[in-house]
Amino acid sequence: MIRVDLITGFLGSGKTTFINEYAGYLVRQGLKVAIIVNDYGAINVDRLLLEESLGDKCHLEMVIGGDQDCTRRRLKTKLITMGMAGYDHVIVEPSGIFDVDDFFDLIYDEPLERWYEMGNVITIADAGFLQEEMEYVNEKSSDKGLSQQTRYLLASQVSKAGIVILSKFEDGDKEIIRIYLNSCLEEFKCTRQLKSLYIWKQGQISDDDFQMIRSSGYYSGEMIKLPVASDNSFDSLFYFHVRTDISRLRETIESIFRDKEVGKLIRLKGFIKDEEDNWLEINATPKMVDIKHISVGQELFIVIGENLNHEKIGSYWDEYRNAL
Repeated sequence: MIRVDLITGFLGSGKTTFINEYAGYLVRQGLKVAIIVNDYGAINVDRLLLEESLGDKCHLEMVIGGDQDCTRRRLKTKLITMGMAGYDHVIVEPSGIFDVDDFFDLIYDEPLERWYEMGNVITIADAGFLQEEMEYVNEKSSDKGLSQQTRYLLASQVSKAGIVILSKFEDGDKEIIRIYLNSCLEEFKCTRQLKSLYIWKQGQISDDDFQMIRSSGYYSGEMIKLPVASDNSFDSLFYFHVRTDISRLRETIESIFRDKEVGKLIRLKGFIKDEEDNWLEINATPKMVDIKHISVGQELFIVIGENLNHEKIGSYWDEYRNAL
C-alpha cells in the first residue's frame, strides 16, 4: 500500500516550505516520493517553489483548480496515475480553502482504496496570524476577527490533524494558541481537544522529529459539517503582470496592509521582476514583508483575506491584469 499524507493550512502558513523539508527527509530514507499540488488555474506558485528547491529528487504534479467536483475528479486521476507508477509515498498539498473531509471521502473511493492507505494529516498553522486573531478576540473586535466560515475551515483542518505544527513562531505562549484552536473546535461541536503543538523553525527539524511527524497519523475529528461555498467571505484575489515602482515595493505592500478599505488582508504572496529583470519572491503578512531573489517565478500576486476590495488593492499598482 502507498502511504499518502495530506498537508493542510491556509495560504502562506508555510506548507510548501515544510513539504520541501519533509519530502527531503523521506527521500533520505530511500523512498520514492511524489507530490501533488492543488493550485488555482494556471497559477502554479507552489510547484515553482518546490521545483526550485527539490529539483529531480521528487516527482511533482499539479491539479488545476476549479469547482469542487472538477477538482475532485482531477485529483483522483492524479492519484490513480501515482498508484500505477510505483511510488512509495505521496504528499498532497491542497489549496488553502479546503475541507479535509472531502479528501477522506476521496481516498476511500474505488480504485484508490486498493492502492492507498491514509498516512498522516499534518496541519501547518501560522502562529503570527493566530496571535493577531487572538488579539482581536480579546479586544472583542468582531469586525476585525475571522468570519465563521474561516474559523470553520481552520477547525476542519485541525480536527483531523495527527499533528499541528506552528510556523512563524517568534515569541509568546504557544499554550494560548492551543486554547484558541480548541475553542474553534468547540464552536463546531468537535469533541477533540488538542493536547500539544509542535513548533517548527525552518531548517531546524531533526530526523528524529521528522520520524515522529511521519508517525503522527490522523484523527476522525467529527464535527458539524458546513458547506464551503465558492462565494463565501474568504477571498483569494489574483493580480497578473503587476507593474509598480520596485524601489518602493516594500512601502507599497505595507501601505496596502494598513489600508482598512481593502478588507481584512491576511497574506500577499507572489513574484515580480526587479529593475535588472531578476525574479523577486514576495511573502507578506500584516506584521512582515519578506522580499528575496529567486531563480524562477511567475508574474502574479495572490492576495488572500476576507471581504477584500479588488479594485482598492489594484489601485496600489501602476498596472496589472485580471487574467494571464
